Amino acid sequence: MKTILKSAVPHLISLLAFLTIASAYFYPAWDGKSLQGEDVIGSYGAQREKKNYEYFENETGLWNGGIFSGMPDLISAHFNGSHELNQLYMTIRKFRVPHEVASIIWYMIGFYILLLTLGLKPYISAGGAVAFSLSTYYIIIIMAGHYMKVDTLAMIPPTLAGVLLCFKRKYLWGFILTAFPLAIQISMAHIQMMYYFLITLIILGLVELYFHIKEKKIKQFVISALVLVAAAILAIAPNAAKLITFYTYNDYSIRGKSELTIGQPENATASTGLDKDYINAWSSGVDEAMMIIVPNVKGGATSMVKQNRDLLNRAPRQYRETIGSMNQYWGNQPFSGGPNYLGIIFVFLFVLGAFVIPGRLKYAALFPVILFFFLSMGGNLSFFTNLFIDYVPMYNKFRAPVSILAVGAIWIGLLALFTLYKIYRDPTILENKNKIPFTNKEYPSYLLVSSLFLIFLVINIAAPNLFNSYLSDAEISQFASLRSQQNMGNQLDALIGAITDFRIDVFRADLWRSVFFVVAVTGLIFFYKKGKLNKNLLAGAIILLAIVDFWGVSRRYVPLDHFTKRGAAVQQAHALTDVDRQIYSLEMAANPLIGKEIQKLTEEFKPKNKQEEDRILTHAVNKTNHYRVFNLTNTPFQENVTSNAHNSIGGYHAVKLRRYQDMIEQHIGKMNMSVINMLDTKYIITQNGLQRNTGAMGNAWFVDSVKWVDNANDEILALNDIDVRNTAVIRDENKKFVSEFSNSGEGYIELTQYSPDNLIYSSKTSTQQLAVFSEVFFQYWSVFVDGKETNVFPVNYILRGMMVPEGEHTIEFKFHPNYFYRWNLISKISYYLLIVLVIVGIVYEIYSNRITLKELLQTKG
Repeated sequence: MKTILKSAVPHLISLLAFLTIASAYFYPAWDGKSLQGEDVIGSYGAQREKKNYEYFENETGLWNGGIFSGMPDLISAHFNGSHELNQLYMTIRKFRVPHEVASIIWYMIGFYILLLTLGLKPYISAGGAVAFSLSTYYIIIIMAGHYMKVDTLAMIPPTLAGVLLCFKRKYLWGFILTAFPLAIQISMAHIQMMYYFLITLIILGLVELYFHIKEKKIKQFVISALVLVAAAILAIAPNAAKLITFYTYNDYSIRGKSELTIGQPENATASTGLDKDYINAWSSGVDEAMMIIVPNVKGGATSMVKQNRDLLNRAPRQYRETIGSMNQYWGNQPFSGGPNYLGIIFVFLFVLGAFVIPGRLKYAALFPVILFFFLSMGGNLSFFTNLFIDYVPMYNKFRAPVSILAVGAIWIGLLALFTLYKIYRDPTILENKNKIPFTNKEYPSYLLVSSLFLIFLVINIAAPNLFNSYLSDAEISQFASLRSQQNMGNQLDALIGAITDFRIDVFRADLWRSVFFVVAVTGLIFFYKKGKLNKNLLAGAIILLAIVDFWGVSRRYVPLDHFTKRGAAVQQAHALTDVDRQIYSLEMAANPLIGKEIQKLTEEFKPKNKQEEDRILTHAVNKTNHYRVFNLTNTPFQENVTSNAHNSIGGYHAVKLRRYQDMIEQHIGKMNMSVINMLDTKYIITQNGLQRNTGAMGNAWFVDSVKWVDNANDEILALNDIDVRNTAVIRDENKKFVSEFSNSGEGYIELTQYSPDNLIYSSKTSTQQLAVFSEVFFQYWSVFVDGKETNVFPVNYILRGMMVPEGEHTIEFKFHPNYFYRWNLISKISYYLLIVLVIVGIVYEIYSNRITLKELLQTKG
């Protein structure tokens, strides 16, 4: 027992160190403050309807009526299996550890497991994990609130550890470490990061296959591959409901096909995947790629220079006001939260490893890192990127290619720290020599690598214009238009010169910083090789320098003053405006039932402050009166603030419906009032205030006639030519659903009860009628007339239509995708199977004499 506890001590100390360091890095989080990233703030309004119905009505819906006139909320639905895995992952937070701190701890734990798997000593693994966890991009995405990405990236290293163990023929632990972290990773549902990780696994598999064939051990490769396949199946099974839902919905979203070929060549087929410009919007510039070792190659993050007083003071006094109002970031990405800095020390050790480390691990790391480095340039290296967009399955489903470096960083950190450990274990590895090109002279590899880094850095210091530029394309265009003005030439040249000199100074400062770290690490290795430094001091000093490197750079882009009182930024951004209250007043004046609903909710929930009162007000108005708003005071299709108070025809969602995006491009974005009216847009908010739209057509109406069309192009374009109040556009393929009808002008159809997944209408007509509903059509809506199911079909490209029989009827729309509930049951059963198998596997390993607990807890180098 003493032996077991003694073996566990290094790991317990490591965990305590992780908690301490993560807490120190984000210490304001313990004081009731948090990082309110743009995604956190932005998503709040989008989820208003869902959260209010859960809170006030105890209803969990799969439809979101708050954004884009209504869209499926399947992406954020409650998935059995996946939900339970998420709860396991959240164990740390159940001990009241702040979200930001918990995220860093998971980074550390995951990378620690990976390094232990490679045979590194616990203290080196722990130090390396700390350095890795503070990587700039990994910290920036915590600030941005990209927690799906954060959590997925945290689970990639332990999953990789399991894969490597399988190829080392440690099958049971390889199976467990692959299946369990992978299951959690999948449950986080950041498909893009998982896709990039899959690419690295394919490369790893090919490298392993090559070496297994070379060593004539193909049977072992097949066994390892089968174990990994079994682990993957077990990881996928609890997430089956989520994955199938995502896969099904993908075809209907902007990541799927568009039926439209408007503006394309005559024989063009419908497009699939995202638009190339959209995919490449966040691409690293070729010169910007230097950010992996020089963080401020393009100035860092998007913000005005004057927001950084120390930086502003470096600008020439006569141009300080002008430069102060300019962007710190001068690259060509739309905006930047900071560079994808991979660490000068990590990259140095990674490159050194390419020279001195033999074997398969080196190639498994080198190939994906080189590939990802070029893919991160996206549209700036279009001939290469387009090969992947056009020919590699699913690559065209994802945007922001620069983010691919987040997965590359794992391999860089892995090989960098493995190289350090190899040097630690065997100093003779430093005797490795390489020839300088075009000469017969040989030098130690570490000196050669150091020289290459220093030469590159010093060349940039001496000739900063050689590989870098100091004006963005937008700035160049702006200055070009100013130059056309009379007598501006000389003044403009002087200003551009001052801006360039200022930015060169910023760039040079980080070049000198990188020089310092390269010289420091080279010096440590040199003294270690000469026997002047013991191995523990070498490893400790280099890891400490790496921590200092990442700590300082990451702090630039996530300063402590970004922490605010938890929830304050969200509350401020989504507080009801005067215009919101004006709309509520108009709605309440039109419908006295709203007041009764407010009274009922107030008595039941007893609000304690103004914020809770406003929440009741918002829910009561939107539940009782179903209307929509179009807010033109901001970019209407890039914000969710409007949805915090009203159902909006705009919004933001990464996977909105493809058909709705088509309507934005063809009609809504062009202010086609016929289309805006048929979406029941009762209010339009402009810079001049609130406008009531008297043309809004209500929740449903009967039409007189049908305009039949045979394709998507004709259907969407017909909306330019018809009176949508009297005519519906329907595709020929749906003729089977439309029977003879006539609109006598008598009767009515009206919405009587609304909840996101269930809408109830009453109708009264003297003849059979064709009704159009101002609700977005989606395949999995069902409609019932007096409890009997009938057909609903798409009309006017995005709306719902149905035949309403004569007489008085109750019409009910239900959103209840049967496949979702069926797979949810299967996923829950699979989750318990996963847990049982993992527990059985661990118990078997401990008590079967195949491996002792000491061997489990103490990896020998």
